[in-house]
Amino acid sequence: MLARLVGIILGLILATSGYVVAGWGSLGNWATNLDLGPFEPHRPAVGVAAAMVGGALIVAALLPRRKPKKRAAPMAFGLELGAPQAQPVVATPTLTPPDPKPESVAPPVMSVAPPAVTQPAPAPRPATFAELRGRLVSLSRDGSWHEAARALSAMKTTAQTDEELAIVYRDLGDFARAQGQMDDAAEAYDASVSYARQVRQTRGDDESAELLAGSLSGVGDVAEAEGRLDAALAAFEEALALRRSRGGREAGDAGAQRALSVNLERLADLREDRGHRMRALDLYRESYDIAGRLAAADPARFGPDLAVTRARLNELEAKISS
Repeated sequence: MLARLVGIILGLILATSGYVVAGWGSLGNWATNLDLGPFEPHRPAVGVAAAMVGGALIVAALLPRRKPKKRAAPMAFGLELGAPQAQPVVATPTLTPPDPKPESVAPPVMSVAPPAVTQPAPAPRPATFAELRGRLVSLSRDGSWHEAARALSAMKTTAQTDEELAIVYRDLGDFARAQGQMDDAAEAYDASVSYARQVRQTRGDDESAELLAGSLSGVGDVAEAEGRLDAALAAFEEALALRRSRGGREAGDAGAQRALSVNLERLADLREDRGHRMRALDLYRESYDIAGRLAAADPARFGPDLAVTRARLNELEAKISS
């Protein structure tokens, strides 16, 4: 359609130009003074040629165009041939007696094995909640945050029990806090605490105590970062009480011991901010004793923690003695 319009417009321009240049009619009078250069001696011929070309373009644009025909599909020839016709057999007389009748031989029986049935490939087993969380921990250590977010989304879909929901919302809080999204982190930690309290009411074992303490520590971290020191202090106090409720049963659990040491130091920092330096000093000394035992058992793993605790303790003692 666009080509037709262009052809009509060009044709009109050429036809009109030829009409004017040739001097036909009253429209051509004003063009008699136009100099056509080397074509001036042939002004009528130039005008006629331009008018003819323009008219041809208009006619070509207005004529209907033939649509291309589709190619015929190739013919399909049958692959089966007709059975050949039997040729007539002419019997000839024989002078020899006929051979004895041959014994009938049974035609061979061909056994055709049934086609093998292909079993469909078994569907891949969906990853369990524990497998997804292991993947999340590995991706977080590598800094693959995009893949870690996908693992977290899969964990949230897979979680069924209150314990799994408490874990996944605590991990969501840790992830959001690492990205600086404090509002999302606070919301996730609150949800984790709610599920963890349900678990704690159902069973009062050490695992449920640590689960709730970990969620409360997240609430305390966000509250402290946002300047809500009273809320942070309450969360860390409750978390510490839960971890101490395990008594000496966690002595052989290095992870639980380190969590207790960190909890003591976080609470000590808050106490110092509130002006309770002596209380903070007692908490740091308790944390230092735990860190010392851990470092003695595994220097490579817990030695750096002991150095940090010692430096912080010395700093706090210097402030009190001055």
